[in-house]
Amino acid sequence: MRKTVKKLSLIMACCAALLGFAAPVSAQEKVNYYYETGSWLDIQDNVGDDKGPGYYLYPSDKRMRRGTFDIKRFTVYEEGQVVVFEIQMRNYIMREWPDTRKSEDQGFVANLWDIYIDVDGIENSGYKHGLPGRDVTFADNKGWEKMILVSPLGEYELYDILRNKTDELEFQNQINDIIYPDYVKIQSDRAIVKISKLKLPKISDKSGYQCFSMGFKKIVSPNRLLNRDVRAFATHDDFGGGHDTYGDPPIMDMIVPEGDDQYALLRNYRSEPYRDDITYASVPFVYKNGLRQSPAMANPPVKDPATPDAGTAVVPSQAPVIKAPATTAAPVYKNGPVVSQPVFKQLNQTAPTIGRPAPAKPAANGTGGSGGFVPLKPVSSDDGFKPLPKAPDGFIPVKKTK
Repeated sequence: MRKTVKKLSLIMACCAALLGFAAPVSAQEKVNYYYETGSWLDIQDNVGDDKGPGYYLYPSDKRMRRGTFDIKRFTVYEEGQVVVFEIQMRNYIMREWPDTRKSEDQGFVANLWDIYIDVDGIENSGYKHGLPGRDVTFADNKGWEKMILVSPLGEYELYDILRNKTDELEFQNQINDIIYPDYVKIQSDRAIVKISKLKLPKISDKSGYQCFSMGFKKIVSPNRLLNRDVRAFATHDDFGGGHDTYGDPPIMDMIVPEGDDQYALLRNYRSEPYRDDITYASVPFVYKNGLRQSPAMANPPVKDPATPDAGTAVVPSQAPVIKAPATTAAPVYKNGPVVSQPVFKQLNQTAPTIGRPAPAKPAANGTGGSGGFVPLKPVSSDDGFKPLPKAPDGFIPVKKTK
């Protein structure tokens, strides 16, 4: 009997201890560890559109099957002090080459992803062009402040490659804003990239994103930066369906805002033999809920110019323009002086004869007849002065006479 009582008391003590430890855990603040709730961006991409502008062909290398570069879903969510980027592809991501069984530092071999981030969502800020070899610009006067280069290479090797690419000075200015992910996890058809918020200052749910899916090739040249090129005909290493000149964007798939067409966006370019003649394709960012416009700039505050603040003086340049009636022709400024005539008479000079019409006399009461600015009107009067014409802008050559 005593043994039974001791066992019961021991069991009750253990239960109380477990409940006591569990109480503080349940009271902790919840952290969003899954994108299903509260994601910053969760967008589904069309399946089967891994053709770039609609007519790109895969390399002839049979190891890269259709769907290898096809984005199916792109998600951005926060995980405490970490921002998570998840890229889901249509096919399994190749961890190694099937014939050689060789892999790379990050655990995959064929894919290359660019993730561009418009942190502030403000026009005319950030970098306008993509990385070298991408041959794209960004639409809507938007630019990227940070970008994540997700390649099979490790962080240190990637750092050395980018630092040694010194043939483009503009690219060297972007180096400090390129992030090398130190954590990439491949889960069958998903690539999960985690970046500390310390590397992405001011990022929020109002930021915009663009994700490019390309082929990886460890080649660095003026036309390539670890990406497979596009040629007229597909080769063992490069895509086909483009041109053998410069300007074809090597992007097989990307995310697009609601209502936009990937093929139309990537098709709007012109390839040329000289880089200075290229017309680049222009691609937009995607913001929350799949929109093309940033929530930070969706409804900018606009002040009505017709209702100035109380107590603010109206300068002549801000006064409204009033169409002159048929009988009024003198320039008058609101609450300002009337342009008078006796300027030339005081100087005992004769008004110059100029082929422009002279202004009419102001009203007798000295107000000019009405408030606001009244434009000049030609009158048939020989008296009074004729104002000098406004000097033309720019350089006017002297006309020589014989």
